[in-house]
Amino acid sequence: MNNNIDNKIIFIIGLPGSGKSALSKLLAEKLNYTLYDMDSLIEKKENKTITNIFSENGEEYFRKVESKILEELAGMNNVVISTGGGIVLAEKNRNIMKEKGLTIFIDRNPEIILQNIDPRERPLLAKDKNKLLELSKQRDSLYRESADVIFTHNTWEDDINRTFEQLEYDLKSFIN
Repeated sequence: MNNNIDNKIIFIIGLPGSGKSALSKLLAEKLNYTLYDMDSLIEKKENKTITNIFSENGEEYFRKVESKILEELAGMNNVVISTGGGIVLAEKNRNIMKEKGLTIFIDRNPEIILQNIDPRERPLLAKDKNKLLELSKQRDSLYRESADVIFTHNTWEDDINRTFEQLEYDLKSFIN
């Protein structure tokens, strides 16, 4: 694991619907860190929903805005950043996360995610929910390469306590 946690930034990565937002919120509360949800920040900055940004401006435009916001957030201290599922697609973003903090990959089976989300609320899944399986194949190695901590959860309610115990154990050497 990477011991460069000087700025105490925790990045949460994973597939759409993997639980990034929920875990980030719980983790920020537990550590008394400030939470930043990148999708919410992008929506606020652009004054439109992620779905509308994708349909009106395209994915390439969205990725540029996403990278710019990541750069801005990477200069902060004591923050948990819930990223978008595609943050790992740009090498520049992966490098920022490696250099600036600790990256946690939520490894969740896409089949289980599909049972728990409404694909219509996800821009990349709106037309075809099976796109999540394709995204998983495309991104899995990038998530793993980017992660300092990987944890798997497939039943949120059943193993959230175990997940946090494991996470606390994994983070002990990073967080004072």
